[in-house]
Amino acid sequence: MDGIACLQALVSSERPLGTRELARLLGLEPTRVNRLLRTLAAMRLAEQVEGRKYRPGTGIHVLAAQSLHGSGLIDRALRHLRGLHDFGHAVALGVLWRDQVSYLYHVGTRDPEAHMLQGTSWPAASSGLGIALLAHEPDEQVREVYAPTDDSLFQLSSPRPPLDGADGLLATLRRTREQGYALIGTEPGMSTVAVTIGHPPYAALGISGALTDDEVPALLAALRSAAKEIDGGAERNGGQP
Repeated sequence: MDGIACLQALVSSERPLGTRELARLLGLEPTRVNRLLRTLAAMRLAEQVEGRKYRPGTGIHVLAAQSLHGSGLIDRALRHLRGLHDFGHAVALGVLWRDQVSYLYHVGTRDPEAHMLQGTSWPAASSGLGIALLAHEPDEQVREVYAPTDDSLFQLSSPRPPLDGADGLLATLRRTREQGYALIGTEPGMSTVAVTIGHPPYAALGISGALTDDEVPALLAALRSAAKEIDGGAERNGGQP
């Protein structure tokens, strides 16, 4: 688990990280982090650069490409994502890992033909896709992620949101479960409506923009239809997500 935590920190960082800096981030002993980084480097999942710092190695790109190809999610999703741009808003597809959503696809209104494969991470509690996916987790699991009992592993990549109270994360998740979809404000005048894909969910699909109340039912219908088609493609391919 410590090794995976080191690898995740490297691939999330926009710059190379030194052993001591990474140890501080993860709350681990520097000598242990040094051994783990050397092991990752030997596997070509990390590489040492100038200043004795580390960055992701070529092996991680191969692993990422193999995983995307093996899952088939992007290949199945693209044909259904294109039609969602007809509403004139941004479209996103993402997956959840702990407190982060990784956007595999996030395309705005300016160039919907770009079909960008991003891999950009964003705090799940501030993301419509993240809220949709977190709502399928029991409250106990959400508490474990955002209030871990062991601070030495998988430090949160984003500030911890308030969990309790009328405006807390758990209340938002309960409302999302009740209505069967996520609808949250992301910034002034902007909001996201999102649904999950799969049973149990393995991804989420959303539309973002200056959405009006009158638009939401049509957006929801289109998102649910696309999610059903994407998941149906997985079933036809042997159930792989």
